[in-house]
Amino acid sequence: MFKYLSFIIISVAILSCTNLDDRHVFNYKITGTAEKVSSMKVVMGPGIDYDSEGEINLPVDIEHDVYGDDLNYLLEISHLDVNADVKLEVFIDDELIEEKSQFTTIDGVNTISIEGVFSED
Repeated sequence: MFKYLSFIIISVAILSCTNLDDRHVFNYKITGTAEKVSSMKVVMGPGIDYDSEGEINLPVDIEHDVYGDDLNYLLEISHLDVNADVKLEVFIDDELIEEKSQFTTIDGVNTISIEGVFSED
């Protein structure tokens, strides 16, 4: 019994060791008077890569802790109405990285996209 308890304690101790200096809080917000968007794609570092492939009700507020450096981020929505009131905001560590509300039409699809690589330098 003692061996099992020791093994569990050692495993938890090793697996819980994380360099908190590399911790970043990603927060994505989608707001506006539109009730929904046609689709949404989200990338938050290496941990989250999500494509809704369907409608999403608004507002949306996603927050996730991400660890590391040179972290990819992407928040992209599409909507049938190019005049819909939708605003995207990307915050990293409580700092507004970028916000957009203007649709771009690419191959007949109206999209708003914010993407980049976050590096703490």
